[in-house]
Amino acid sequence: MNIDQFISKLETSDAYRNNGEVRKLVDQSRQVLIDLAHGNDGDAFKAELMKFNDRLDECLNPGGAEARRTELVRKIGLREQYSERLKVLKHFHFLTKKLGTRTGDAPTPSFYEVAKTFSLEMLELADTFQEPTLLLVPETYFYAKTRAVDVYTTIKNQGRISVDEIYNEAKLFSESDPDFRKTAGWRACLVEGAHDMKVKEDDNANLSLGERLENRKASLRPNEKGMDRNTYIMLMMGAMKKGEPLDQDTHTLLEDDPARSVDKIPEVYWDYDYNFVNFGWDDPSEVREKARFRSSVGGDVLLSAAESAEAESETYTVEVDYGLPLDEAIAAGKYDTVDNTITAENFPSDKKSKETFGITLFDFKKGMTTDEVLAEFDKLGLRPATLPELLALGAAHPELQREFLIMALGSIWQGADGSNNVSILGGGGNKRNLGLTWFKRDDIWESRLHFAAVRK
Repeated sequence: MNIDQFISKLETSDAYRNNGEVRKLVDQSRQVLIDLAHGNDGDAFKAELMKFNDRLDECLNPGGAEARRTELVRKIGLREQYSERLKVLKHFHFLTKKLGTRTGDAPTPSFYEVAKTFSLEMLELADTFQEPTLLLVPETYFYAKTRAVDVYTTIKNQGRISVDEIYNEAKLFSESDPDFRKTAGWRACLVEGAHDMKVKEDDNANLSLGERLENRKASLRPNEKGMDRNTYIMLMMGAMKKGEPLDQDTHTLLEDDPARSVDKIPEVYWDYDYNFVNFGWDDPSEVREKARFRSSVGGDVLLSAAESAEAESETYTVEVDYGLPLDEAIAAGKYDTVDNTITAENFPSDKKSKETFGITLFDFKKGMTTDEVLAEFDKLGLRPATLPELLALGAAHPELQREFLIMALGSIWQGADGSNNVSILGGGGNKRNLGLTWFKRDDIWESRLHFAAVRK
């Protein structure tokens, strides 16, 4: 339906005939909408149409849910924040000078597309945040984001971002990949954007970090999440563009980051002595009065996703000795680093046979949840590879994990904190790593992961 048909349909509706406010709104907006629709500025038309629909909802539902939603969009300043966020993305070269995207990148979502991802309940939650802040998070390697901060500096004498190796094991990045800066899509979320967060009412900074995380998990409200590396670095970009880095006197705990494990809690802060962002970690047993939680909401919808190719797969023949003790199977892979929680106690196996078969690695070319991956495997008569199978693959084909991250969803260890952990082969450069990554069932895995599967 084009704009002329849209207006015509409105003018013949009962609402137009019987509601004076609707009639007045349509009469005032008709020509503006038509002119913009037939002009060259598509974003301006979408923005005006969004405002028109907001006002129409108010006329049709005075005091109703849509009116409340519109009120919250205005109160949070979503439209103004959207414009500001585009400027931040432009500064760090995720957008061009004319706010377009690079060739091959997913197009930037419009304000209308961004706004409609937030339900009334999400906006109500965000309204309770300490400085609710809109983020547009490009679906790229994390390294592409940290490199953008290092290259397009904003702070006098700014140092390079420091990223601990735990983040490398959880997400593979490689500057040698020609697509390492490619944007496969966008995610919109609202986060707490205060420069130095206050301790939340249901948090106690005098407890150990592990105890605080347990309390935090129990107190999360519907739709409420924490932070991970990708949301935080985009939030930091906005603050740095203004010359005011976040967390100069506090630390943000990245409770939802895949690098989190039973003995390491990812955290990040601004090192004001040397002027750089520090992505590190802390011990759950420690008491850190300066550590803070930041809440977020949204980010589940992949917007403006670039057209992707069909899923690709390749099969590698391996011999799997299920009776080989786990420590020997790990040693056979000659890994440079190994997560110390990958033990026979945490990953028991009763199978003792020795078998030769193919392990297929799937590249789905898009972000997928665990359940979506398993459903695809099931359609093909496959199951996810287990830890012994992943180790056999790593030993037989050691160079694969230098090219991409390989995950085995068939062996899950539940940590003491209730987190689900799966084994993963990663690396880059001269290193090969065997690690664990923490996940929730509805988390969306990064589009460049390769999932290992075998025949049922």
